[in-house]
Amino acid sequence: MKNILFVVVLLIAFSSAAFSQTYWSNQVSGTTNSLSCINFSDVNNGWAVGASGLIIHTSNSGKNWSSQTSGITTDLNSVFFVNNLTGWAVGVGGKIIKTIDGGIIWTLQTSNTTQILYSVKFADLNNGWAVGMSDAILRTTDGGTTWTDQTCSVIPNLMSLSLLNKDTAYASGYSGSSIGRVIKTVNAGATWTSQTISSATLYGIFFINSEKGWAVGNTGSIYNTINGGTNWTTQSSNISDNLLSISFINDTVGWAVGMNGAMVYTQDGGLTWIVKSSGTTVNLKNIYFRNSYRGWLCGNSGKVMYHRTSEEICLVTVDTLSFKNKVIWERILNQGTSYYNVYKFATGNVWDSIGNVPFINMSEFTDANSTPETQSERYKICAVDSFGNKSDLSPYHQTINFQISLGVPSTTMNLSWNQYLDESGVFVPSSYTIVRGTTATNVTDYISLPSSNVTYNDLNITTQFFYRVYVNKPTPCYPSSNNKAQGGPYAHAHSNMEDVQSVQFGIAQNIAEYGFSIYPNPMKENTIINWDGRMGYDCTVTLYDLTGKVILQQNNINNGSYIINRENLIKGFYTVEVRGNKTFRGKLVIE
Repeated sequence: MKNILFVVVLLIAFSSAAFSQTYWSNQVSGTTNSLSCINFSDVNNGWAVGASGLIIHTSNSGKNWSSQTSGITTDLNSVFFVNNLTGWAVGVGGKIIKTIDGGIIWTLQTSNTTQILYSVKFADLNNGWAVGMSDAILRTTDGGTTWTDQTCSVIPNLMSLSLLNKDTAYASGYSGSSIGRVIKTVNAGATWTSQTISSATLYGIFFINSEKGWAVGNTGSIYNTINGGTNWTTQSSNISDNLLSISFINDTVGWAVGMNGAMVYTQDGGLTWIVKSSGTTVNLKNIYFRNSYRGWLCGNSGKVMYHRTSEEICLVTVDTLSFKNKVIWERILNQGTSYYNVYKFATGNVWDSIGNVPFINMSEFTDANSTPETQSERYKICAVDSFGNKSDLSPYHQTINFQISLGVPSTTMNLSWNQYLDESGVFVPSSYTIVRGTTATNVTDYISLPSSNVTYNDLNITTQFFYRVYVNKPTPCYPSSNNKAQGGPYAHAHSNMEDVQSVQFGIAQNIAEYGFSIYPNPMKENTIINWDGRMGYDCTVTLYDLTGKVILQQNNINNGSYIINRENLIKGFYTVEVRGNKTFRGKLVIE
C-alpha cells in the first residue's frame, strides 16, 4: 500500500513541510511525444508513458530519461509500478502490458476488451484494476494473468482510479451526456455504487484516506468529499481550464493540473486554491507525488517537471561564541540528500556559494568570513542529492547588524539596527529585545520594542555597557546530524555585540582624523595598530577580552604604531584601546 496511500511522517519539532517552496523545475525527457502518465516506484526510479506506445524510464529521479521498448504502437494512457521491477501500462484498444524486470521486457496481457483503458492501479503484486470507456472495469487477483470484467449499473466512461487497498477503490469519469460520476467499491468490485457529482466530466480523482477525496474536471471544476463520497461539495479553483489530474501529499496540501499549463495549489484542503504559474502552455495530463517531498508531472510535447520540497533556512544569527554569522536549518530525511550548499548575497541577482555541509553533519553553517559588526548579510541554501540534482535556492534570511552612536547630550547612546528578514514571509518578528550588561558575558534583557522599531535612545549612560539586540522565534530551530545529535534549540536571532567605549563621553569620536586603524582585522598571525602624532607621546596600548580582563598592555609607545602578535591569544573577540592625549577603542577579531 505504500504506493497508494501517502502517509505524512511528522518529525519532532519539524515544521519545514508547512513552509515548503512551491517551485517546479523542467526535466529533459528526451522526447517531444505526448506523455499521459508518470509513476515512481521510489524516489529514484520512475516511468512515463504516452503516444504510440512510448515508455521512458529514469533511475536518477529524472535527471536522465531513456526509452524502453513497449512492444506496441498504440497510445498508452497510464502506468503503475508496485516496486522497482514490476509494473503495468494500459492504453488504446484494451492493451495491457506488464514488466517484471523494470521495463527491460514488456509482455502483452489478455484484457478481454478493446475499449480504451485510461487508468491502472495496483494495491500489491496481485490485486489491481484497470478502467476505461464504456464500463470497462477490469479486475485481477493474480498480477494480470487473468483479468475479470466487472460492471456498474450506470455504464460509466472512466478516466481515473484511486485505490486505498485491495478492496476499496474509486473511479471517476462521466456517463450519458457528460454527467460527472464517481463510482466506489468497498468489496473488491463485487459491487460498484455510483455517485452523481455534476455535469462536468471528471478526469481525475484522488483519495487521501477512506473519508477525504477530491475530483477534478471540466472548466476548472474541483469537488471534495469528507465522508467517503456520500456528499460532495464544490471548491473554487479560480481557473476555467479543464483540470485533468489531482494529487495530495496529505489531507491539506495538494496540486491539480490541466489544459494549457493550468496549475493550482492548496495548503488548506482546498478551501483556498492558489493559481500557480507552471511556465508552460502545453496540456499537463498527470501529476504524481511519490512522498510528501517529491513529485513529478507530465504532459504534451514530452513535458516532464519535478518538484522537490527543500529545506529552508530556519534562522540566521550571530554566534555568541565565534561572533560570526551562523545559518541554521532542519533536515528533511529520506530524500537522498547528499549535502547542502550555502550561498551569500553578492550583488544584483548574484549569490556566491560560500561552502557546503554534508547531510550527515549538523545542519548549520558558520560563515568564517562574515563581519557582522560592520554589515548585515543575506543567506540561502539548497539541497543536492547523490545524482547532483539541486533543489531551488531557499528564500533568504538576513542577519541583524547593530550600531551605537553618541547622542545629545553625550550621555545618550543612540542604538540602531536593521530588521531581521525572512524572504518567505513565514517568520516575521513580533518584537526586538535589547540586552545590556557591564561585560560582554553578563548581559540580560533590557527592553523589548515592537517590530516596527529599529532605533532606541538609551539615556544617562555614564559607565561602560555592552549591548546586543535579538528577535525571538516562537518555534525553535533544531538542527540535527546522522549520529542522532541535535543542536540548539535556537530560539533567538542575535545581532553583533557593541559597547559604549568607542562612543562614550570623554572619548574622541573622529577616529579617521587621527589616523587610528587596526589592520588586518580579523587577525590570523598579527595585526598593526596605527595612529598619528596628535595622540601625543608615551601612548599605552591595551588589549581586553570580552569580560574586560586585560590580556596585553604596552606602555610608552611613541612611534604611532604597535604590532600585536598572535602567540598565545585564543580565537575570539577583543577590544583594542590606545590611550594618549585622546583615547580610541576598536574591535579586533582573532581567527
